[in-house]
Amino acid sequence: MDDNGDEAAHRTLPPSAGVRGRRRPRLSRGDRREAAILDSVVRLLRDRPARKITIEEIAKGAGLSRPSVYFYFDSKQAIIDAAVQRVMGSMLSTAAAAAGNEDITLEASLEGLINNVLDTWVEHGSLFCAAIDYVGRDLEARIAWRDVLEAGADELAAMLERDRARGLVKPGGDARALAVAAHWMVERNCYMLFSREHTKPEELALRTTMVLSARRILGLPEAPTEPGAAVSQDGASRDGASRDSASRDAASPDAEPRNAEPQAAES
Repeated sequence: MDDNGDEAAHRTLPPSAGVRGRRRPRLSRGDRREAAILDSVVRLLRDRPARKITIEEIAKGAGLSRPSVYFYFDSKQAIIDAAVQRVMGSMLSTAAAAAGNEDITLEASLEGLINNVLDTWVEHGSLFCAAIDYVGRDLEARIAWRDVLEAGADELAAMLERDRARGLVKPGGDARALAVAAHWMVERNCYMLFSREHTKPEELALRTTMVLSARRILGLPEAPTEPGAAVSQDGASRDGASRDSASRDAASPDAEPRNAEPQAAES
């Protein structure tokens, strides 16, 4: 471990079974400190790559001392891991809610699910880029990242199989293989956009492309109009007011580029 709190090898995410965690009615003092540490590293990653962030800076942002940070996490990478776990847990919960609601079809919820992923990348793109860059250098981390993403694909595959059984989607190819392909397509395209400086119109274009591409991969019919409502945390549909507002902002000639310095590998 070096002065920045890095270590040679550390799994980027724990096994997928632990991603969702458990809900607690009240946070203990230790829980609050852990949350403050995670919030601190997320804020710092918005300004610069992980390799330029030190444990001292993370501790200062959390209002803690360096030894206190090491009491909860054994390295900087472990902090990033936990922060990613927290965000991914929320995304998987949204997918699970949609899959568990039999009144919602895949066609009606697909755009909302993809928008949920893109919204999360908009907010936490620097965090995801830091995790993905580490995944490329560690086999165990790569397996863990794959397991988490494919857990979301399992939810999508369940929805596809359910709609096929109802006659809403024509059969064609293995449902899980198609869902996995769709998930990795979104992940790769998000990484390629958010790991560089880009604009709001580019984000909007990516949303449109991902919805269209996912529909084709999954065998959904061409949408006659603009894809429908988004999906809330409980899996129910909601209106697209927020999305429409984002679209207007994206179309503005004053749209500013978003900085996302690539998280270069550390030596």
